[in-house]
Amino acid sequence: MRKRYITILAALMLLPLMAGAQALKGSYFLDGSLQRNRLNPAFAPRANYFGLPVISNVGLGVYGNVGPADFLYPKNGELYTFLNQNVSLAEFSKNLPNRPLVDIEYDTDILNFGFFTKGGGFWNFDMGVRLDGQIGLPRDLLIFMKQGMAADEQVYSLKGFDMYQTSSVYASIGHSRDLSDLVEGLRVGGKFRAFIPLEHIGLTMGDSYITMSQDKWMVNSAASGVIASSFFSVNPESVGGDSESEFIEADMENIGPAGFGFSFDLGAEYKLNVGSVVDGMTFSLSVLDLGGYFFNNKNVMGLESGGTAVYEGIKDIGFSEDMDMSESTEAIQDEFLSLANLKEAKNPMYTSTGTRTRIYAGVEYPFLSDKMSLGLLYSGKFGYSKMINDLTVSYNLNPCKWFNLGLNWSFLNAYKTMGWIMEFSPKAGVDFFIGSDYTFFEVMPDVFLPVDKMWMNVRFGLSFMIGGKKN
Repeated sequence: MRKRYITILAALMLLPLMAGAQALKGSYFLDGSLQRNRLNPAFAPRANYFGLPVISNVGLGVYGNVGPADFLYPKNGELYTFLNQNVSLAEFSKNLPNRPLVDIEYDTDILNFGFFTKGGGFWNFDMGVRLDGQIGLPRDLLIFMKQGMAADEQVYSLKGFDMYQTSSVYASIGHSRDLSDLVEGLRVGGKFRAFIPLEHIGLTMGDSYITMSQDKWMVNSAASGVIASSFFSVNPESVGGDSESEFIEADMENIGPAGFGFSFDLGAEYKLNVGSVVDGMTFSLSVLDLGGYFFNNKNVMGLESGGTAVYEGIKDIGFSEDMDMSESTEAIQDEFLSLANLKEAKNPMYTSTGTRTRIYAGVEYPFLSDKMSLGLLYSGKFGYSKMINDLTVSYNLNPCKWFNLGLNWSFLNAYKTMGWIMEFSPKAGVDFFIGSDYTFFEVMPDVFLPVDKMWMNVRFGLSFMIGGKKN
């Protein structure tokens, strides 16, 4: 357990690699796509469907303003971290943002299906698992770790150092209905989602800072945190000294809900039909995951720190063939935990937290008898500490009803990039889709990792189409 935790922590600090989304943004304007209903509950597919368990909707990715090339450096046939003495401070710091930030997500469906009813209604149900998180590191902390001992006293701020994660099981039910009888071209939809959170971690260093002088480094810590779980907790007393106890204490026989949660999705779509050249132009808007998590007090452990601690620093760590990775990652773990200087708090700073709400607003113009279309999609996501905005231009091709192809370009996020999606969606038969909103084309030598920012994802799925109301 200890080595597994060390590896996870080192990955979070140096090389976060996973994320995903509820659906690909490229599917938003593909009329035949099963996935677009996840971005706007007003949308409906062409036919009834049943998702193949577990693999009907699987996605991985990462969204951050830093990448592997900011922390890993190939030199003289070796691959070093930024901490190694073969990497200069100037080389490391020149492209480092003020607050390196990585946004983490993962979700996959265990079961999902949807069907049409009389009167133009469409119902859908899904259940699955979700991981949602974020880690932020202040530039000062990374410079401090790299620079080492200095002759003159220096102060490094740790403000902006935070980490959040929630893992949960969810189930949702949604309904979409055509309201053309009331307003021609209008369709609306909604979805209710219930969560069972399995664990939640929240940690912030607050206004903590490091004072570094020639003979010692002092950490004035003002950290606070929360862990909500029925089956694991942390033991701050295990950090440092000769303690042999585990920092993470897990009781896998006691896995259960840490609390409960819920959220709502709302959406609308309006298609123009005014007898002009703009007929068929569609406007749409949706708000997703409007809700929160509520943790059972008996499953909540508060963490806090205060006062001063001594920090001895890390140096000369590299990923060479003869290097002992366990020793290096253990050094990082010990220094990180010593830096936080955590103790158990009598009163946790919170026992509930909000879901990460998303907003989508799109406009689409079809042409060539709906065989092609152009779309513009705004997406916004409320993060733990900032709003993440994106603007995507899409070209969509529907040469026949059972095949959809989309190409898109996103340009408001930290990394401008191309996306794509391909979906085979017959009215009856196997539906298969695969795509990415953010694709990288250049990788670092010797390792399959992007040269630029880690802003990427990939998603695929298999479902069965079983006929239905739509043509």
